[in-house]
Amino acid sequence: MGWSQAQAENLSIAPRRALRHWPLHLLALFGYLLLTLLILAPALPTWTTAIPGGLIANTDGWQHVWHLWWVQRALANGSNPFFTPLLYYPQGAELYLQPLNASTGLLLAPITALFGPVAAYNTAAALAFVLAGMAGYGLALRVCGNHLAAFVGGLVFTFAPFHLTKLWDGQLELVQTQWLALYVLLLLRTLEDQRRSDLPLAGLTLALIGYTSWYYFLFALTASGLLLLLNLTAASFMRRLLRMAGVGALALLLLAPVLIPGLLSAYGPRQSLPEVNPADIPRFSANLLDFVLPTYLHPLWGETVFDSIGHAWQRTSGDWNVAPGYSVLALALLGCLVAWRLAWRWAVFGTVALLLALGPVLQVGPWRTELPLPYALLLQLPGAEVGRRPLHLAVLLSLALAVLAALAVGWLLQQRRGPIWLVLALGLLAFELAPPHWTRWPDTVHPAYRLLAEAPGAVLEVPPPRYKVALPQKAQLLHGQPLLGGYLAREPDYSLVKEVPGLRQLWKMHPEAPQAMAAAPDDPLVALHALGIRHVVVRWEEIDAEDRAEVEAALSQALPGVAPLVADGTLSLYRVPVVAPRPLLSFVGPGWYGEEEQHGRRWRWMAERGEILLINPDSEPTPVTISMGLQSYARSRDLTLTLNGELLHTMTVEVAESEQRLNLMLPPGLSRLTLQAPAEEETGERGRGPVSIVVIDMTLEGTAKR
Repeated sequence: MGWSQAQAENLSIAPRRALRHWPLHLLALFGYLLLTLLILAPALPTWTTAIPGGLIANTDGWQHVWHLWWVQRALANGSNPFFTPLLYYPQGAELYLQPLNASTGLLLAPITALFGPVAAYNTAAALAFVLAGMAGYGLALRVCGNHLAAFVGGLVFTFAPFHLTKLWDGQLELVQTQWLALYVLLLLRTLEDQRRSDLPLAGLTLALIGYTSWYYFLFALTASGLLLLLNLTAASFMRRLLRMAGVGALALLLLAPVLIPGLLSAYGPRQSLPEVNPADIPRFSANLLDFVLPTYLHPLWGETVFDSIGHAWQRTSGDWNVAPGYSVLALALLGCLVAWRLAWRWAVFGTVALLLALGPVLQVGPWRTELPLPYALLLQLPGAEVGRRPLHLAVLLSLALAVLAALAVGWLLQQRRGPIWLVLALGLLAFELAPPHWTRWPDTVHPAYRLLAEAPGAVLEVPPPRYKVALPQKAQLLHGQPLLGGYLAREPDYSLVKEVPGLRQLWKMHPEAPQAMAAAPDDPLVALHALGIRHVVVRWEEIDAEDRAEVEAALSQALPGVAPLVADGTLSLYRVPVVAPRPLLSFVGPGWYGEEEQHGRRWRWMAERGEILLINPDSEPTPVTISMGLQSYARSRDLTLTLNGELLHTMTVEVAESEQRLNLMLPPGLSRLTLQAPAEEETGERGRGPVSIVVIDMTLEGTAKR
């Protein structure tokens, strides 16, 4: 039997009364806390020294531990947490569009300061499960009006395989599903109850989601649109539309300090992040069959599902576990059948979320069809490509299923043998959604890293820290020195490491013939020292045996005659010796073609724009003179020279070669001299592409004072 009309009307009133039942709310909170501690019990003994999760957590998890550490450090120093000088040294890295999870870093900064970032990470994970349970409980309670049924709905949401998978993979910002559920609850109250306090709370929560995860911010906007469409027939639709606009306006205002610079980083004239390739998005979309698989985290069958079933068509992504569970699907279906008047909106909500999670085209098992799906329309919106992992939209499906399951449990409790049905439902849920066997990843690193803290200066690690290489940042938690490179979700342009002598060989991990046009001294130690690089760490365990000879040759070029401070077969630590400083010059960045040589002369052609790296190792400005030959391709061209963005000089470069001398007062540290001239396609056999001018035999004259 289904809900009667009277029961449905009572349920619309019951949530308002239930909100006054604080003892029951506290009991629910205690229940979620107890279950969370039970599920995370293996991690409790190492709460401050290890993080739980699967193999991916040993990489991504430490990246998020680093995020907590950096946010607390930045706040303690009064600096901007959305820019770090400790990665991609010496230019630093903007973190506006990275999964920084700044809200969690801020809220748990005292835990980080007192007990360390590992304790903060584990605390954040545990709180997320407790609070997500409470938020799901609150939303389900609003719909079904039964505390016990709503508690089960919260269980379905917070302990969903999707949620557990985010912790299993160490993706802490995606573990924070509580704000998304809370936002949906507050938005519903804003639209339907129209209480004055709900609108600012909803706007504040939406902004909080943005400071936590840009993925979830995009999904919160998606949920807002869905809820608005589901209210089209409401008599007060225009009033609800205005209130939703107010929520969005407040959120955007609160997010402006990070949203504006983030958009400039992605789309502005100084774009520093790589563009998202739309062709990559289907690789991180859900497969239709993923939703009907058993969870791959289950301690009994999980490994079999991951290796032999799901992974057969999910070869490029390990976070595809979006299966809600058969018992959850059964309860949701029952909720639709017995309480359709209350359930239909959530059934539509969940169905749309499922369709969006499938990405731009339908994929069924190993087959990829060309059938377009609604996510392809979502990609047409400005900035939507930032959400390049549609499968994460399964979080909205989990929320809808939690509400539908609560409706089903509420109906079961009204039946003659209600308690028995409840126990049976809880038993099935507990068995099917059992947590995995947590592996613990300790915070230990090689003891040699402690020596880095004794001599301040930048650290160059070999192999370099790049995407999915988190160990250097894990060690940075101990020594605190700046790193060249780093593991960020979206890697910024980092052309410095491609041209500076000594640094170039170590970064590429093989020796190279020197580029004579780079007006740097013969001794590469001068370049490393001028850049402030004080330590070189080689992690031999991560270098293939067949590559070790090349790495050793690169070390001989970059650190001639320097013996390691520590060498035990697994790690070598070199300290760059202090040498006499001299100003350096090197071609760097895009826009230059390869170096050419003939009869003792060397030159490089430039496209429309090229950069030259200048380094002044002194603490005071130093006068330098740059000498070079210039020649224009095919016709005369106007050349503009800027230093660190400020105009220096404009000149006309003729087809015939001319000698030029440029006198500069070079500021301390790293500077970039930019040359810009109109380019055109080169004709003839070479056909390099667009060319403008050629720079011939460039030299640098100048002496550092210290």
